[in-house]
Amino acid sequence: MKRAKKNFICVIPAREKSKRFPSKLIKYLDRFPVIFYVVLACAKSKAKNVFVATDSPKIKKEIEKSLQKSKIPKKLKDKIKIKIVKGRKIKSGTDRVAELVKRELKSKSTEIIVNVQGDEPLITPEIINKVAHALAEDKNADIATYGFISQEKNEIENPNRVKIAVSEKGNYALYFSRSPIPYGAKKFIIHTGIYAFREKSLIRFANLKPTENEKTEKLEQLRALDNGMKIKMVIGKKKLLPIDTPQDLQKLKKIIRKNKI
Repeated sequence: MKRAKKNFICVIPAREKSKRFPSKLIKYLDRFPVIFYVVLACAKSKAKNVFVATDSPKIKKEIEKSLQKSKIPKKLKDKIKIKIVKGRKIKSGTDRVAELVKRELKSKSTEIIVNVQGDEPLITPEIINKVAHALAEDKNADIATYGFISQEKNEIENPNRVKIAVSEKGNYALYFSRSPIPYGAKKFIIHTGIYAFREKSLIRFANLKPTENEKTEKLEQLRALDNGMKIKMVIGKKKLLPIDTPQDLQKLKKIIRKNKI
């Protein structure tokens, strides 16, 4: 049997003025800003190129400064490209990713685009590769993403930690919610900020109008489910901690220093 191609790029959407925690992507965890840990993980993955799509010259400057300071091999540095991507129609990170793809990849063949959110500094190259691979292997899926298993009350009851109901057959997402779902479960699956798209699926998604479920939960991935798109789940044990608040930043500083990441 012919194996599916795993030709993919990473795109990191990076908006400076986050409503909940402005400039969080350029806050320092240790030697480097939050977003640079994401850039490094993407560069170390099997992605052929890594794009940062940002609206901010400040973010661009911080990444360039970190690249000069870091000791990563030249072949990894050469994969990284930072682009200023602005526009009135850009309302979300996925919109920014889609806009970059339209501008930069018109004449290039890229099968899969992996959107890695810039506030996920614990993301690993292995998770990125697994999510891209899962989409490449499942021709019925439009999107793939990652979730980890949790029994921790502070994660399950935290509305910033999105929970997922997953099908028993095929491991597809049935629903995403800020509330604990499924009701009565002993273990929950916590969603993380990574999505692999086929190029056509990405453009289709970006052109869809927000749905009522999306507006209610404030979760753009529900737009995909509401329009019949299939989201493949990669479920693992590796916990990720996105930065939504200053308190999250302090927790991550301790984790980064303790583990010497």
